[in-house]
Amino acid sequence: MLQELAVQPPVSHMIITVTVPELPAWTIEVVNPRGVTVNNVLAMIRETLSRSVASHEMQRSSRAVNAAIDSFRARSRADPHEHAQGVKRVDFLSPKVFFTGLSRARDGSDSWEIHLAQNV
Repeated sequence: MLQELAVQPPVSHMIITVTVPELPAWTIEVVNPRGVTVNNVLAMIRETLSRSVASHEMQRSSRAVNAAIDSFRARSRADPHEHAQGVKRVDFLSPKVFFTGLSRARDGSDSWEIHLAQNV
């Protein structure tokens, strides 16, 4: 299943936009000349959300930053190695957020938007 093509018809390049309220959008580029697979997409989403936050991202809205810091503390509390890496992009998402899919840009380009949902 993970090695199946991510979309039909197949594409070799995808640009995925992650929109988080009060922050600039994050862009994920996925490339596979043989066709982008489900695994390619999920691996790049994970890699992007696991990146440390840039200093300019921490200077945004205090509400978003405070929530990210709270998530970071909860996520890294039991792991000193993880704590030493600092706040990551994933911390700006709710602790109980789930990936629900992608939708293609209406212009038919290789641009996609990620959809996330809260577990309530």
